[in-house]
Amino acid sequence: MKTRGNRAVIEWLEREQDACYTSTVVIAQIAYWVRTREGRTRTRLQKWLQRSVESLEGRILSFHVATAYVWSDQRLLLKQGGQRMPVEDSYIAATARRHNLTIVTGNDKDFRRPGLRVFNPFKELADVGP
Repeated sequence: MKTRGNRAVIEWLEREQDACYTSTVVIAQIAYWVRTREGRTRTRLQKWLQRSVESLEGRILSFHVATAYVWSDQRLLLKQGGQRMPVEDSYIAATARRHNLTIVTGNDKDFRRPGLRVFNPFKELADVGP
């Protein structure tokens, strides 16, 4: 677990970890970010990602056909409303909709859309300090 950062968020993640899910799209985004690093930092982050994926076994959701249909409906609604959403974020949103999950992110502005539940722990939890 991360040893630096917002203590309130870290403690929340530790309490809620068994109820947390992620998507293959999130894993892909993080894996790409890790690969952009070099040297010991990259090695350390690769190990962290491996441990994270292992700890999420059974709770990593794929973008499959049922989710694709949710995504297509979502995209049409966004287009009709004159809204845009980054493609990868739209896949994450469709996965959350399909499984009736809340999106937990520090990037809540891209996910504040009708029908999506979003929780930004960095804004909504008080930082209890070091």
